Amino acid sequence: MTQSKAAASVNPIELALAQLAETQGDPTDQIYALLFQKYPEMEAVFDMDRDGGVRGSMLSQAFECLMDLAGTGQLAETVIRAERMNHDAYDVPAGMFEVFFSIIRDVTRDALGPSWTEDMNMAWTQVLEKADQLSAPSLVT
Repeated sequence: MTQSKAAASVNPIELALAQLAETQGDPTDQIYALLFQKYPEMEAVFDMDRDGGVRGSMLSQAFECLMDLAGTGQLAETVIRAERMNHDAYDVPAGMFEVFFSIIRDVTRDALGPSWTEDMNMAWTQVLEKADQLSAPSLVT
């Protein structure tokens, strides 16, 4: 199979995240640096996460949700709704839960540079819209 046929069979979200890992290694520090740069008030939420374990776990779960939303969305629906309620309990300000997925997209897009494609852009837009719908407070009971 040629590289272009292989790339065409891979979901653009998975391809972008794979390329992010290939080019940047572990993007955890970059993602949280951008989150804290754009939303400095969020850094205090992670004061107790001295070893980065919570950040790593949160990012891993976010990656799983993004890839699932790009496919069937069965896992992500449950996880996003449950985590939205959990984040409310941690006093995460309204709207901040949804921002995290956009931060991941921004870091991925910036890291990929010219390798970022229009297919990736469209897929991320669709996935972010799905995530926003699932995390809307009116849907969480």
